Amino acid sequence: MDREGKGLRVVTSRPFACGEVICDFHGRLISRDEGLEIQQNNQTQAGHLFFFTSKNGQDMCLEAHEERCECHPNKTTFGRQMKHSARRANLSPRLHFVDDEPLIVFMATRDIQTGEELRYDYGDNRRSCAGDGLDLTPS
Repeated sequence: MDREGKGLRVVTSRPFACGEVICDFHGRLISRDEGLEIQQNNQTQAGHLFFFTSKNGQDMCLEAHEERCECHPNKTTFGRQMKHSARRANLSPRLHFVDDEPLIVFMATRDIQTGEELRYDYGDNRRSCAGDGLDLTPS
């Protein structure tokens, strides 16, 4: 949904239970350094980066600038549109692996009602994100 003056936001079309997987964050897997370069040089792509540490301790980034990913060319991936909220977050990102490829999934941290906006804590200092990423425990 479009929120006047704040751009697109993601709201639920049905209720979700605490612990339920809501969606994932699809994107092109790149290095932390590539992500930082995008962040510094391309403002349109900078808002769709997810920095994290892989299971072998490597600093990585998922870049989700494209609305549709290669693995789901006929679907819009909405995980990339979710907004930040440290106080009103209702989702928590979790790192999973499918065939050794990293996958970020968002799980409900509480029961979520129909029509609620989905938010998560980006885990960075919003004034100067340096691509530190979230310390996600692999599931």
